[in-house]
Amino acid sequence: MTALLSLIVGLFVTMVLLPPLVRVAGRLQLVDTPNYRKVHAVPIPRVGGIAIYIGLLVPLLLWAPLDRADHLYLIGGGLIVLFGAVDDRLALEFKWKFAGQALAVLVVMAGGIRFEVLPFCGLDPVTPWVTYPVSFLFILGVTNALNLSDGLDGLAAGASLLSLAGIGALAYLAGGPTIYLGAAALVGAILGFLRFNTHPAVVFLGDAGSQFLGFTLACMAIVLTQDVNSALNPMLPLFLVGLPVLDTLSVILIRLWNRQSPFSPDNRHFHHRLLKIGLRQYEAVAVIYVLQGVAVTLGFALRYQSDALALVGFFAFAGLAYSLLCVAEALPLHTYARAGPGHGSGLAQVAVDPGISLLDRLTWLPIASAHFVQVAVSAFLLGGPLLAGRPPRDIAAVAAGVAAMMVFAHFFLNAWTRLFVRVGTYVLGIFTVFLVAPITAANPGLDLALNAYLIVLSCVLALAIRLTQREGFQMTPQDLLVLFFVLAVPNLPLESVTQYPVGSITVRAVVVFYACEFVLSRDNLSYALLRVAGFLGLAVLGYRGLL
Repeated sequence: MTALLSLIVGLFVTMVLLPPLVRVAGRLQLVDTPNYRKVHAVPIPRVGGIAIYIGLLVPLLLWAPLDRADHLYLIGGGLIVLFGAVDDRLALEFKWKFAGQALAVLVVMAGGIRFEVLPFCGLDPVTPWVTYPVSFLFILGVTNALNLSDGLDGLAAGASLLSLAGIGALAYLAGGPTIYLGAAALVGAILGFLRFNTHPAVVFLGDAGSQFLGFTLACMAIVLTQDVNSALNPMLPLFLVGLPVLDTLSVILIRLWNRQSPFSPDNRHFHHRLLKIGLRQYEAVAVIYVLQGVAVTLGFALRYQSDALALVGFFAFAGLAYSLLCVAEALPLHTYARAGPGHGSGLAQVAVDPGISLLDRLTWLPIASAHFVQVAVSAFLLGGPLLAGRPPRDIAAVAAGVAAMMVFAHFFLNAWTRLFVRVGTYVLGIFTVFLVAPITAANPGLDLALNAYLIVLSCVLALAIRLTQREGFQMTPQDLLVLFFVLAVPNLPLESVTQYPVGSITVRAVVVFYACEFVLSRDNLSYALLRVAGFLGLAVLGYRGLL
């Protein structure tokens, strides 16, 4: 439960901080201007990393059992964010960027975050003369790999989220509370950031954010395999950091082969090559998410295998990824790139147009389906807290606090009202699904009724999206991340998965999430109904748990 609260607080803090940071980014000159290597056409604020760092810091200070190494990590991460923000503003020379990164790495290594056991060196600690340079280069390399791979909307953040999911699950299994709480908080912070960074992005990570995520992944992977569970294969960090490191290594090797500086900018990164073969931004990001998910899953499967087998697995993954890319580059895939509505193939037009024409004849259906969704999800958010048992005090306190913030924003922060309503409904939806699950699991009839209710809601929701948004329903990279968790969470060997109906909880939460998102994007009347339902549901949870 503490991990869930850490995730929610991380998400909430990040989403609350980003709008004001975006507004002051211009005055602070923290703005990313377009150039020939970038795919955005207008200046974009680069303040996401600052919000994510604070979104991680708050839950850790509230709930994590921090020791000296953890405090030094937070100091090192703060140095990374500070030097990265200065770089975002002033475009520092590489030597100064390296100096700031090196200082942060030395700080965390002084706290004990370093390798002691290395692949193919047995189970005994290796001499510090070897492990210290390896640790330094690994943390520094992953920090820069995430920074260099951050070239598309949502790319570095989403890839990091998948890595953190693997780290958090393994730390939970091994009983490493600080790591899995930190991973959960950072997952929440990244989800809050992706709300503004999914294509088309309105805010970027900046060097501060991408370097901080890489720095954190490297530190957590080391602590996980060296301290939390030393039985894990020491090569596991390679799988956890996955494609960004592989991409950076391949680009550096190509530059050296062409007798160029390994730090010279070019368009040879994996995402650049995907764009060149005709993929759109969100499609290229989705491909990288899938590959990163494969790397993390493969590492999870090989976590207790021999070093040799793990090495073979990593090279097999690398070979498969780049073989598919090379085959795609050799084929004229760009001729099939879609140019938008009306520019697809004749077959696609024949397959889609009749369905659209048939539905368009039912002029009442778009409004009716949209109204059904808003009433159904509002009823769930109101009825769920009444159906559930008495909530734990920590959930009740968070619910009451969010409800109070919604009221405060309504009267004193009118510009932020929609943001607080969005966060409030998401928090209420997660709490309601979680609290109702034990009640329905003990009552088969009620469980069947709720599942049928949500199945009907999801079907009408898909229809409403199809009818009210003329571009049709398209899976975004963020949707792909949600799908990954829906498939992965019920299959994890976690005690909570067997103790609670985690599979149904996850699926129900996804349905409620998308229903809330649909209603919040509609007209003012729909938004007002959900705002009232969200506030009343949070107030009921707070009242029942605290009084």
